[in-house]
Amino acid sequence: MSDNMSVRNIGIGLIILGFIMLVGYAFYETLASDGSLIPKLSIAAILLGIIVILLSLIKEKKAVKDKEIERKY
Repeated sequence: MSDNMSVRNIGIGLIILGFIMLVGYAFYETLASDGSLIPKLSIAAILLGIIVILLSLIKEKKAVKDKEIERKY
């Protein structure tokens, strides 16, 4: 593995970690705030839906990449 690739993977890992922490904090703040239950549940459902969609897209992208055939000319 080249140095460039490992640095890129570290950067991507840090971005994902930061995103997860930010979404987790927003989720916690939404549920910990004093307010009506309906907005809390709707915002939580939206955040969880976005996370599920992103994870399924990442999984699909990896599956498609694994099935690609390298062509030799």
